[in-house]
Amino acid sequence: MPPSRNRHSAQRVFTWDKIKMALAAAEEGFYIWNIKTGVIHYTDRCLTMMGASRKEKAPNIFTQPELTIHEEDQAFFSQEVRRYLDGHSHVPMRIEIRMKKLNSKSWSWVRVNGLARRDKQRRPVMLVGVWVNITRRKTAELRAAEDRDLFHTLIEHIPDSIYFKNRESRFVLANTATANKLGVPTPADLTGRTDDYFFDQTMSDISRKEEMDIMVTGRPIRARLHHETWLHKDDSWSQISKFPWYGRNGELKGIVGISSDVTKLVKTEIKATETARILEERNRTLEKEIDLAREIQFALLPYEIPSRSHTEHGLTRHADFHHIFTPSEGVAGDWFDAFPVGSSGVGAIVCDVMGHGIRAALIASMLRGLMEQLSHLADNPAAFLTSLNHQLAKILQRANTTMFASAVYIYLDLETGVMTASTAGHPHPIIMGPDGVARKMPLPKGIALGLLDDATYHNAQFSLLAGSRILMYTDGLTEAANQDGEEMGVERLIDYFNNSSPHSTKDFVHQALTCVAKFTGCTNQADDICMLGISYSEHEAETDG
Repeated sequence: MPPSRNRHSAQRVFTWDKIKMALAAAEEGFYIWNIKTGVIHYTDRCLTMMGASRKEKAPNIFTQPELTIHEEDQAFFSQEVRRYLDGHSHVPMRIEIRMKKLNSKSWSWVRVNGLARRDKQRRPVMLVGVWVNITRRKTAELRAAEDRDLFHTLIEHIPDSIYFKNRESRFVLANTATANKLGVPTPADLTGRTDDYFFDQTMSDISRKEEMDIMVTGRPIRARLHHETWLHKDDSWSQISKFPWYGRNGELKGIVGISSDVTKLVKTEIKATETARILEERNRTLEKEIDLAREIQFALLPYEIPSRSHTEHGLTRHADFHHIFTPSEGVAGDWFDAFPVGSSGVGAIVCDVMGHGIRAALIASMLRGLMEQLSHLADNPAAFLTSLNHQLAKILQRANTTMFASAVYIYLDLETGVMTASTAGHPHPIIMGPDGVARKMPLPKGIALGLLDDATYHNAQFSLLAGSRILMYTDGLTEAANQDGEEMGVERLIDYFNNSSPHSTKDFVHQALTCVAKFTGCTNQADDICMLGISYSEHEAETDG
């Protein structure tokens, strides 16, 4: 077909109405700013991002940035807009800013795209473009950056040597303790070097053989005692652990090593039994590092979960939250999260990793990382748990270890008042209706995460009544035992709720903790306890009058 016919055909197909439909489907806002007159026009999507309504006059973000742009971004935004308009660039303008909501204290990340129309003197007369809500991506980037900072802070404060080597056993990354041990000014001075730069041939060959075996078999070495023979200083002894290092796509990148200097211990005690005793004392000093890891774990959990509301057709549906997280010792394998899903949804998860301590906490951190990759499934609990199980099972198979985690995930759609839930071998939540009657939520059974790669999970849906409350918890709550060794069980908890009248979400959750304390006769628990309470309410939306 001739090109001219193609153009005429496209003009007939791509009408303004269809272009508006495409913009709505992309969830992008469209604006036109007449630079000469100062008049700006927004589509409804722009007004929504700004927190404005059609009834009120929305401010011009280019001439009044102080009204709707985060104060830390205002100068940058104005500077970038002026640079684009003065620069005569054919490349579209793209600026990422934080936009404040006019009707609330909240804000979101928005990318402002624009293309200028210019007169014959190349002066800008009109700016046309779109707004794109990039809050989810920016939040993920900021969280990833925070995780990296936490990781670097942790390894720099641990007195042991921590390092990464590539497949040729050359140093790629190390902490300051490693640089100090090997006698170089900074960790960067280790990059690209191998052990034979520091140790004699015998020691270098042993280290290289160990690392080759780890990379070929995938089996780590743990707490192995090394007699280190150096090129230019006295012998020493270290306790070495090494693990395979895999990239994001599962490709082997090299090894990770942790080394603790135990020279003084070995020299002090000759006998192996005495050496083992002193090494055990050395391990106890690492409890301080576990305390640091515990603080980091608490920092990664939400300190406070904001309430969530959605108003439509004169009705506001509202959900608020309260949580309790009390690990029994050190770091824990229990964790929870609640987060917004789309414009009107809320996702909530409670998870319990097998066992306690650092191993369980590492699996819990891994699951949190995997969960971030599955945000596109957050409105479908069964699909979310199915994919999470598949990813965890693959990792555990590669690590040649058996672990599992139970989880329950709830998605609450505040547009409809419908709650969808699915469980993976986890205790069923307790739901209390507005009549004050509590019962165990009926959910389809599902196997724990990480056991079977091809396991699938199923949804159950519930239309919530205003005044309903939901309690999600780990089994540390119901398996708490009294002095006779008898476990409390879920039925005692339900009976306790049926004879109480919680006035708030916080009251609802704390009543569960009170029930445990009364049954066991103490406040110390043998297992981690994690609880997340949700209250659902409805009321007529306030109208301007």
